[in-house]
Amino acid sequence: MKLIIAGIGPGNPELITIEAISLAKNSDVIIVPRAHENSTGLAEKIISKHIHNAELIHITFPMIYDPDERDKIILSQLEASKPKWEHARNIFFPVIGDSMLFSTGAYLLDAFRKLIPDIDAEFIPGISAHSLAASCAKRFLAMADDVLCIIPGTADREKVRRALACSDAAAIYKPTALKDIRELAEGFSNIIRVDFAGIPEREKIFAGIDALKDIHEYISIILLWR
Repeated sequence: MKLIIAGIGPGNPELITIEAISLAKNSDVIIVPRAHENSTGLAEKIISKHIHNAELIHITFPMIYDPDERDKIILSQLEASKPKWEHARNIFFPVIGDSMLFSTGAYLLDAFRKLIPDIDAEFIPGISAHSLAASCAKRFLAMADDVLCIIPGTADREKVRRALACSDAAAIYKPTALKDIRELAEGFSNIIRVDFAGIPEREKIFAGIDALKDIHEYISIILLWR
């Protein structure tokens, strides 16, 4: 049995790779992530655009800070759905962005390994949100010897401060977790925030000081340059 963890891009259904679509079509089972039990996740919406009438297994990935409780919830759902996947050769799991960056695929793989220790894994890269956001803003992320730092807003504030101090450019994911970040952004001459990057009907771009105000959207990313 093989678990295929595929990055399917940052939100725009057109930014999924041909390889990801091909593997999804040829997999025996497709598992899709949800943030809440009764909601339809973005990954599911993208896959449904390309794979019509596919039978999907839904796994809820709770947005909680207790890793043990999170893993317990994921494992219990995987065990409950076992009759649907236990005879599959290839299981396809789509993740937003890239398969190897802030990926829920890591949690699912850990859960599978508790049930099937020798399960194989394959990883398909995808376009990350910071690459799309830079494209939307028409700004190169880094050049020559620039140091680019990718920072989760959920990290300790002092850790974020130290990372920014060492960076020529930075991308901050989940900036809502940092609350007020104006003080952290001191020393950066160019600042851009993109909300819902890659979702045309919802995408918004803010520049300068406006990028640091009223940050309420979870699906936001802030780019900074010296």
